[in-house]
Amino acid sequence: MITRDISRPTWATRPAVVIGSGPSLSDEQLQRVERARQALRVHAIAVNNTVQRAPWADVAYFGDYTAIKHYRGGTKGGKQESLASCCAEWWTISKPAAERWKLNHVRSDNRPGFGVDRVSMNGNSGAQAINLAMLFGARRILLLGFDMRDIEGRAHWFGQHPQPLVQVQLYAEWIHKLTIAAPQAKARGVHIINCTPDSALQCFDKVSLEDALA
Repeated sequence: MITRDISRPTWATRPAVVIGSGPSLSDEQLQRVERARQALRVHAIAVNNTVQRAPWADVAYFGDYTAIKHYRGGTKGGKQESLASCCAEWWTISKPAAERWKLNHVRSDNRPGFGVDRVSMNGNSGAQAINLAMLFGARRILLLGFDMRDIEGRAHWFGQHPQPLVQVQLYAEWIHKLTIAAPQAKARGVHIINCTPDSALQCFDKVSLEDALA
């Protein structure tokens, strides 16, 4: 397990793009973010195996031990390649996973809202990654791949996670929890912008990615 200073000065001066795994996530969106990151205009967090499409992200965030075991450790005899070489830093709230694979660990709890000194779980890794960006010091956070709904029968850009990973998508619960958390972010001076087209998540301002990066 790796222990790092959670505060990152440059995250307070650049927007942080949190890239979820929603089915609307496009190559064009990712290319825009990658170019902005290369120009030192943004930081980026890739949630779960979305790091497979954004290996240039600053951080890969996984909340679940089983998902880390599958995607970082690979699967014996399976098709999934290990993503261990992706990203500069891997972060998780799972202490056992952090110890086993020498990842960065951040403390967590199950209180509603966004944690001030730890990550509030809020039922899903995307919300946890938003909270992690806030702990890093981000004052402006852009969301991609936060559809919070199925599109053409797909819950993620890759379809479904394989068993035994979680299959059930509790969209209503996740939206409710983020709706509770949204005013806390605003009160702390953190502007969260949802750049996901046609997202079911309504509690944050909605702006196109092009305009948000301009």
